[in-house]
Amino acid sequence: MQKEATELTFKEKISDGLARHWKLATIIFTAILVIMAVILVVGYLNRGKVADSAMLAEDIQSSYTAWMQEAPENRDNTELEAMISRGLEDYPKMFAAQRALFTRGLMALENKEWDSASEAFETLADSWDESYLAPVSLYNAGAAREEAGDMERAAVLWQRLVDNYAEVSPDAPEALFNLGRLAEKNGNTSEAVDYYKDVNSRFPKSRWTDLSKSRILVLEGLS
Repeated sequence: MQKEATELTFKEKISDGLARHWKLATIIFTAILVIMAVILVVGYLNRGKVADSAMLAEDIQSSYTAWMQEAPENRDNTELEAMISRGLEDYPKMFAAQRALFTRGLMALENKEWDSASEAFETLADSWDESYLAPVSLYNAGAAREEAGDMERAAVLWQRLVDNYAEVSPDAPEALFNLGRLAEKNGNTSEAVDYYKDVNSRFPKSRWTDLSKSRILVLEGLS
């Protein structure tokens, strides 16, 4: 009997507390409901935005493919540039922005606008270093910098590709070979040989290995 009386008293205390603080309890409960509703709405909107970003990325790719199929003198990049701008402005942290920058870089390469190409590719690689587009962007940026005559910057970009993406990028062997080639151009024979040997040891099945071996034979024969 004593136990039942204690339980009743405890329940009465809870009821009394709720009765005296019902306004506060109502406010807290309402706030929780509002927060949950906001979370659900934001999640729904984000899912929709991710889908819209993916669709725009596909549209950019399709438009670029069509642009490339046109004869150079007939190309009109107005619509494609509008899509690229939309991707960068409306989806700055999503895949549409990555595709936009990558496409802008490819267009600049096609038009031999080396500085613009390098800027687009480097921005992508810096902003999304875990994207599958990052290593190929570094390779393309290096190629653009070499075309612009900036061998030092090209070497930095290709070295970054080799250092960070050697295990996942099919462009890594060529980037390493290019480092040897640039060293040759600068008259650094010993450094070039080291790069070529690195290609052989790290990427023995790459098609760049045979070229590296040939360069080693030539350079060591000259020394």
